[in-house]
Amino acid sequence: MCFPRALPRGLMSWLALVASATLPGLLAAQAPPASTGARLLRIGHQFPAAASLEEGDFRDRLCRKFAADVERRTGGTLRSEVFPANKLVKPEQQLAALQGGGMDLCLFPLNNGFDRLPELNVTLLPGVIRSYEQAARWKTAPIGAEVTRLLRDNGVMIITWVWQAAGAVSVKRPLLVPEDMRGVRLRGAGKSVDSLLSTAGAEMLSMPSSEIAAAFRAGKLDAAFTSATSLVGFKLQDFCRAVTTPRRQALFYFPEPLVMSRATFDALLIEQRRAITEAGAELEKFGADCARADDEKLAQTYLAANALVADMDEEQFDQWQRLARVSAWRDYERSVPRGAEWLQKALAVP
Repeated sequence: MCFPRALPRGLMSWLALVASATLPGLLAAQAPPASTGARLLRIGHQFPAAASLEEGDFRDRLCRKFAADVERRTGGTLRSEVFPANKLVKPEQQLAALQGGGMDLCLFPLNNGFDRLPELNVTLLPGVIRSYEQAARWKTAPIGAEVTRLLRDNGVMIITWVWQAAGAVSVKRPLLVPEDMRGVRLRGAGKSVDSLLSTAGAEMLSMPSSEIAAAFRAGKLDAAFTSATSLVGFKLQDFCRAVTTPRRQALFYFPEPLVMSRATFDALLIEQRRAITEAGAELEKFGADCARADDEKLAQTYLAANALVADMDEEQFDQWQRLARVSAWRDYERSVPRGAEWLQKALAVP
C-alpha cells in the first residue's frame, strides 16, 4: 500500500491561505440576501397623476396606496416612488423596462405587451367577458393560470388583478352595433379588438390611450374605445358629443394589472415578498369598486356636457359577439400558438 508523502510546508501554507479566502465567499453566495436599509422601488404608469389618495385617476391612487401599504408592512425597508403620465417610460417600453430593470413595478395595460407576447390578446378578445364578476374569476381559472405563467416566464409577476370595462366616445353619435362603425376613424385597443372593428367597417388607428385626446384635438379621430376612467380623465367630452357607457354591457374589458419585475421580486427578502403579495391582493376590491364607479361617472360627465348617452343592451352585445366569432376569435385561433386552446379556456370561465 502506498501513502502520499507529506506536502511541503510552504505549499500547505499557501493552500490554507486560499481556503481561508475562498470559503467565506462561497458561503456568502449561498446565503439569502440581507437587508441593508431601505430599498427604493420605482413604479411607473401612463395615466394622469391623481390629486390625492381620495381624488383623481384611481390607477395612480392604487399605485400610491400600494406603495404606502408596502412601506408600512415592511417597517420602511421598502419604499416607493410613483411616476405617472409616462414620466418613467413610454407605454410601448413598459414590458422591456420591467424585464431589463428600467422600473420595478407598473400599472400595466396588457395590450402594451401584445406585440411581444401575442398570446395575451386573449385577455382583450371582444365578446368573451360579459361582466366584472366574470373577469374577476380569471384569476383562479385555468386561463388566468396561463396568463400568469406566460408573464412570469417573461420576467413579470402579477401583483394586483385589475379589469376595466370599455366604453366608446364619438364626435357624432353613440356606437352601439356593428353598422355604426362604417367609415369611422377609430382608435381601438389592440389587434383582436381592431380585427373586429375593421370587419365592421371602421378605419383603425393605433395609439396609446394617453394620445387619444391629442388625436381628437388634431381632428384625426372620429371615435375611440378605452376605459371609462380614461374617457373621463382625458376630458374627451370637450371633443365628443356622444358616449356609449359600459354600465350594462361592455364590448370588451381591459386587463390593467399592477405587475412587478420578477428580478426585483426574487431579490427581496421572504417577508418583503409576502408584504407585496398581500398588499397587492387587498387592493383588488379597491380597483373593482373604482372601475364600476367610473362607469357611472362617465355617464354623468357626458350628461352634464349635454352629450348623447347610450348603454349597450344584451341584444346589441350578441350582435357583436356573433361578428367576433368569425373575425377576432378566428384570427386569434389561427395566428397565436395554442390560440384555440387558450380561447376555449377563456370561454370556459363561468
